[in-house]
Amino acid sequence: MSAQSKPFENGARTVDSTVTEINRIVGQAEELLKTLGEEGGAAAEAVRQRVVRTAHQARARLADASHRVRGAANEAAGVTDRYVHENPWKSIAYGAAAGAAVALIATLLIHRDE
Repeated sequence: MSAQSKPFENGARTVDSTVTEINRIVGQAEELLKTLGEEGGAAAEAVRQRVVRTAHQARARLADASHRVRGAANEAAGVTDRYVHENPWKSIAYGAAAGAAVALIATLLIHRDE
């Protein structure tokens, strides 16, 4: 694996950790609803079923979105990697220009208060 793709791997890990956290929260909500269902009557059971169904739909949508985002990130990484390899000097110039712009903005912000 090339060194250029490592930042995208970190982004994928961030997406994975977010998905894991949301799944954990949905799981906790389902457990809470099971407890509610055991204690409540017919109305509580209907609410519990609706929330469980919504939670399952949310998990499915989240998994689909995660898959699409990962695919788009991998595609962007591939395109960027190819461009940098095909145009190394342009890439260096763009990076230098971006760095100069950030430095200029930072300098202006620092000296604005003086």
